[in-house]
Amino acid sequence: MDKAVIFGIYDFVSFHIGRALLNEGVEVIGIHTDEAGEAPFVEEKRLEVGRNANFKEIALSELDTYREADTIKTTFIFSLYDLYMSNTETILHKQTVTSLQQFIESNKNLTNILFILPIQLLSSKESQALQTVIKQASAWGKKNFYYYLPSIYGPWQPSTFIFQQALIGKMEKQDIKESKREWTGDVLFVEDAIKVILSSSEYSDTEDEMKFLIESGLEDYWNNCAAQLKLNNVMTERIQSELFEENKTINRVTVNRVTPFSDSIEKQLEIVKRFN
Repeated sequence: MDKAVIFGIYDFVSFHIGRALLNEGVEVIGIHTDEAGEAPFVEEKRLEVGRNANFKEIALSELDTYREADTIKTTFIFSLYDLYMSNTETILHKQTVTSLQQFIESNKNLTNILFILPIQLLSSKESQALQTVIKQASAWGKKNFYYYLPSIYGPWQPSTFIFQQALIGKMEKQDIKESKREWTGDVLFVEDAIKVILSSSEYSDTEDEMKFLIESGLEDYWNNCAAQLKLNNVMTERIQSELFEENKTINRVTVNRVTPFSDSIEKQLEIVKRFN
């Protein structure tokens, strides 16, 4: 990948993807979703990537007039996972989706679309707003890759996730509030998940659509990690994984190496200590 346009650049997973690409020398255009309000710690994240000469930020409100002049093949990265977990699908109103469609269609160098999705969207009952966008995007005439993720943790994890709440609770007393949107059947460190996403996006030069379910490959891993954070008594909403096993179009991919939880959660705790 030589160039990427990332929607919601300062959202959780999107930000980590952008940073990983910049570290590999890839040019990144980050779309700041200003209509959704300020994501947490935008200025801190902007300082982290803004000094990189390969990074350029544009506002979502500027999308209608923004055009890329070069002919470098470019990948559009669209994390519906972040919108789902932050309950901000409303940003994808008709005008926004129309602007995205026009932007993608008018920039001929945009050849691939990488959708980052919550595993729950494998069920047609979940989030009709996001399901509608996915269906519309299939008509945009690009090669589409769909990556379904379980719960994701790591630095800058939003406080809608239980792990982040547990870490904040180490410093200030607060009750843990469950999110019915957090999948607890599996969990991945964000850097491990991104390595799989970026490597598997090079799989096919022929197929117009590919779907991947990214997994840890470890039994009961979310609960094992939760136990290390002393979350044994937290009751969580569950969607049985059996609901998804009949989908034969999904390529189930296990991460190459699971970063030890003690090491990865320490990286998340470091950011919590610094900014909370």
